[in-house]
Amino acid sequence: MGYLFQEKTWPELKEYIDKNALIILPVGEMEEHSLWLPVDTDARIAEYLTGQLAAHLEEEGKIPVLVMPAIWSGYTPKAVQQWPGAMALRPQVFIEMVHDICASIARMGFSKLFMLDCHGQHGPMLNVVTKLIADEFGFYYSSATPVPFFAQKFNEIRKSPQGGASHACEYEASLILHISPELVHPELFNNEDLLLHHTAFIAGDATLGSQKVTWSTFGIQEPKYGACGDPTGATAETGRLLTEAFVENASAFMHEYYFHKRIVPENSTKVWDLT
Repeated sequence: MGYLFQEKTWPELKEYIDKNALIILPVGEMEEHSLWLPVDTDARIAEYLTGQLAAHLEEEGKIPVLVMPAIWSGYTPKAVQQWPGAMALRPQVFIEMVHDICASIARMGFSKLFMLDCHGQHGPMLNVVTKLIADEFGFYYSSATPVPFFAQKFNEIRKSPQGGASHACEYEASLILHISPELVHPELFNNEDLLLHHTAFIAGDATLGSQKVTWSTFGIQEPKYGACGDPTGATAETGRLLTEAFVENASAFMHEYYFHKRIVPENSTKVWDLT
């Protein structure tokens, strides 16, 4: 695995800087994932998917790429801390930690960085980080969850109804069955934490319906076993297919992001140049 940042010497990293390598930062969390998945599920998925993506890009040979060690601790709401396993950082601490990691990368001279966030609570905080880095260094870093990259494939093959895909759910259980089957307890799968509230404003699902407002899932429905969804249809084969879809679609975005040239008007009307 020649793409691992931590295995390089500083002269080797200098070569990657000179090649304007793409940095990929996996972002996860340590928290309960109900009765059937390990507490490192988010970090484990983030590390695996970014590794698969980097291996694909490395094989293509068009984008030089390095993958950072996964962030395994972040923000977890108090509702999830009712079960053992959460390593919960305060939001401001998480923002400062990720900012300082990204700022360190920026100071080295890496202008392209993509964060794969496999924990649903982090999106707004990572958006803050990317804006801070843009203001400080003029580098426009990017972030996303894996869900948009495999949502279409998942909807084609999913067995759970709407409300079955959110946390410790069919797609997370399928991915861990594919990645680390020995850590899954399928005999404990149940659908008692299926999300039941679906309206014109609330999807109650990661890939079905339309989410138009921000409203905590835990404010809508209290889970019995710490899940939000239905894992009963999860299979390793589904996990494999989701991984393939992720790699294909995330790779397409990596090409778009890496090779894009910022569009600048010929005659700007800005009053001050703040770059």
